[in-house]
Amino acid sequence: MGTSVLLMVFLVVSVAQFMPSCEGTSRPLVGWVEDKFYHGRRSAYVVVINNVEHNVPDDFYDMVEIGDLVKREGGVWSIVRKKGS
Repeated sequence: MGTSVLLMVFLVVSVAQFMPSCEGTSRPLVGWVEDKFYHGRRSAYVVVINNVEHNVPDDFYDMVEIGDLVKREGGVWSIVRKKGS
């Protein structure tokens, strides 16, 4: 019995290594803001980068515009270049 439990735990941990995490912050994200909106169901401010929705802090949402080049590194969002500049 103990061996089968240990095998099951090993299997679950092994599979989890290959599954993507939600909003993983291990790698920097850099991209152009394609859209931005408030998502009512999630109660979150969202920007769309490379056709992927990302929740952002409300103060960043207020500063960023569609067409800006933005970066998320270590969970911190910043504007790399404003649109048109």
